[in-house]
Amino acid sequence: MAQGQVSVAAIQTGSGATKQVERSVLFIGEAPDNNGTIQAMNAQSDFDLMFGAADSPLKTQVKAWQRNGDDLVSGYAISHAAAADVMALIDQAMDQNVSPEIIVICTPVAGKAEIESYQAKAQEILSGLARRVRILVAAPGITELQTWPDLVTALQPLTDGVMADRVAVVPLLFGDELGAVAGRLCKSAVTIADSPMRVLTGAMSLKPHPEDAEGNPLTNATTAALDALRFSCTQFYPDYDGVYFGDVNMLDAEGGDFQRIETGRIVDKAARDVRIIAIQQIKNRRLNNSTSGIEFGKRVLGKPLRDMSKSINIGADKFPGLIDAPKDDSINLTFMDARTLQVVLKVKPIDSPSTIIVGIMLDDAE
Repeated sequence: MAQGQVSVAAIQTGSGATKQVERSVLFIGEAPDNNGTIQAMNAQSDFDLMFGAADSPLKTQVKAWQRNGDDLVSGYAISHAAAADVMALIDQAMDQNVSPEIIVICTPVAGKAEIESYQAKAQEILSGLARRVRILVAAPGITELQTWPDLVTALQPLTDGVMADRVAVVPLLFGDELGAVAGRLCKSAVTIADSPMRVLTGAMSLKPHPEDAEGNPLTNATTAALDALRFSCTQFYPDYDGVYFGDVNMLDAEGGDFQRIETGRIVDKAARDVRIIAIQQIKNRRLNNSTSGIEFGKRVLGKPLRDMSKSINIGADKFPGLIDAPKDDSINLTFMDARTLQVVLKVKPIDSPSTIIVGIMLDDAE
């Protein structure tokens, strides 16, 4: 004998939204007020109230971030006194669950050991907290006694021989381009796959054009020389108005995959997204060492790649996704043993030109 029974359960599929880390920033810099306090900020923030009415290195950069971003930019800032322990402030932010995509260090570095210490900190955050951060660090600008060749010579040792694929160094030639390029990287009108070099993003809003001790203005000769040394700099186009930016050069090794920030950003996004899905699949028996189980795994673990490849149609034009559409071999699952699954994802960026060579010929055929 039996009696009828019905039970209805809501099944968890893990298809909900996750926290977006991309375009979030943490600024750390010297300012007189609220030292050591983590403060949230956005495009509407009053930085005089947050950091003090007086000019300061931190306020200079966050104002440039605000000007060169858009109305949706958001992030955090920590002000500190001179000679503060910046590494301890980064740890404080991590301990309080501040999880930015980019950390901006406003105090110029004094040597390459300092740059290498920021790489070590980024690696420590990745290994300890599984947070993928990239660090933009200021380098000294020109002094009243220097010429532009003097500055290039003085800066050259900072990056010489450094391998730091999560660190980029921005010399303060104008004085506020560090914050400005951070704002450019945070704009919602373009994707994280777009280079800050992209001219259609618009000209940058910076301090007045700098000059050296002899009254010579900054030119592409100096910025190109610094770019060749792997610094990240502004640039200009003759007979084309405005100041723009070159590549944000990550200090990856020669031939490395992550020498440009946009390449690393899309890989980091894929890694963040697939990590959440992978956590949800622990001991999910639908993911198993069978044909159907492997296909299930490819479908759910490949979702971030499919989402990142979605393009947007704007009239007759198509704005491409973050990456090329994944192919059959873009995700591979291998059970190493009964308890260990090895997953390999392939992310293919969509190339865009930084050098365009145009040839013009005469068509005088009859």
